[in-house]
Amino acid sequence: MLTFVPPSVPPELRDQVAELVGRPSTFCRVHRVQHKDSKVEIPFDPLPMQTKIFDAVEAGHNRILVVKARQVAATTACKFVLHQKWTATETESMFALVSLRAESATALLDDNRRWLRHPPDLLRRELDTRAKGELKLADTGASLKAFTSRSQTGLRSFSPAAALLSEFAFAPDQDELLAQALAAVGDGLLMVESTANNPGDTFSRLIAGAPENGWHVITHWWHEHPAYTDTVGDDFEVRDDERDQVDRYGLTPGQVAWRRRYRATLGEFKFKREYPATLDDCFLNREGGWFDDELLQNIHVIDHTAIGATGGRELEAPHANDRYVIGVDVAGGVGGDWSALCVVSVATRQPVFVRRDNRATPSQWAHVVIQVASRYNQALVLAESNNHGHALLLEMNTCGYRQQWRSPQGKPWTTTLQSKLEAFDTLREAMQQIQVMDRATWLELRALTVPAGKVAPEAPKGSHDDAAVAIALAYRCLRDIPATWRTLALQSQRTRMDDLIKRSRARRLRASSLPF
Repeated sequence: MLTFVPPSVPPELRDQVAELVGRPSTFCRVHRVQHKDSKVEIPFDPLPMQTKIFDAVEAGHNRILVVKARQVAATTACKFVLHQKWTATETESMFALVSLRAESATALLDDNRRWLRHPPDLLRRELDTRAKGELKLADTGASLKAFTSRSQTGLRSFSPAAALLSEFAFAPDQDELLAQALAAVGDGLLMVESTANNPGDTFSRLIAGAPENGWHVITHWWHEHPAYTDTVGDDFEVRDDERDQVDRYGLTPGQVAWRRRYRATLGEFKFKREYPATLDDCFLNREGGWFDDELLQNIHVIDHTAIGATGGRELEAPHANDRYVIGVDVAGGVGGDWSALCVVSVATRQPVFVRRDNRATPSQWAHVVIQVASRYNQALVLAESNNHGHALLLEMNTCGYRQQWRSPQGKPWTTTLQSKLEAFDTLREAMQQIQVMDRATWLELRALTVPAGKVAPEAPKGSHDDAAVAIALAYRCLRDIPATWRTLALQSQRTRMDDLIKRSRARRLRASSLPF
């Protein structure tokens, strides 16, 4: 994209000005921002955490996820990226800001209005319109529009060159909003920023799937922001229970004092959710979770799994002398709920492969299941026979794949309230032995709660439980395997687990796009 330089700029300065306005990291420094507390306008001197966003954009990433603590200036940095691209384009391109409500969406444009007021004289620009939800430049016709994520149509009728989805995790329908945004921007820049909301929701899924899913994750933790500190005297003492935080994050005494004060006000649980220091803090389980945090915290969460030969995320390739079971959850394939499968090793009793899809029909998903099951040594498959599962099992039978779970009475699995509880109870018993898991499944399990008046676990509103159901069915299937299958490990369980965790850690170190 060519960089627009106002005609008033002398010829001898045009290259220099083009370089200045062509990058967010340089262009921001000729603008002013409003001080958070005093509201006085001060020069825009980007914080290191804001620079991470600018660097990602300038490096060419066009799918950026920002997961953050509250009030850490991430939104300002993302808005300025759009501001720079909007003012630098030579065409009548449109740029989009999306927020939860109409009033917050239009309020996002306030900074952009202010930024237009205080550039150097040579860079001064005029607006063609001052409509409430739109800013349009008079010289190029480029526009910056505000939208609400609650709109039924939203971005559907537009093709922005770049877009920002603000506080995405709190949108009423994350899947629909994301689908609209991806379709609208095409190959353009899409930034998604939010504090965390629910483990297992679309926002957490995107984070868990990065970077293999094409998204670049940037984190903004509370202790990275200079405002989150208190003034303390020389007699201030760090308590024993705070020393781990000091060692881990390099907290100053002032930061320790601030953390102590806010934890006392909000409580441990809410403080971590609002002011996280790690991804695990972001997606803490809700009170009343089906699975104890102690069980989940003992599991090594693998962020960087390989893409398997059959797609999906492969924690471990098939072993020739091992046998496997597969739990399958089936959806309609219309872009809403997801179909999911989880492969578990008989020898190690660990999950080794997961895959999800919300566009495959039950019949198409059957072919995926057969492909994965065949690769994993003709795995035993447990899928429900009612609902969408009926079509899946019918297609598997048509294709001749008969390695399917049956009860002692020869009946397939039927999902009922009782059988769902049975599957999740079985998984809860097995959690003591599970040592590894992909993050997306782990987040869904962490999110499961039992709503008031109900007895079975459910995902929070706006979240999914397809991966949780798939792994629960896999471990229910594991209960009924033939005795001969249990003696077929090529190497000991311990050796295989050590190797797996070692490879995972090495992969994490190599994945420089993820700062965690």
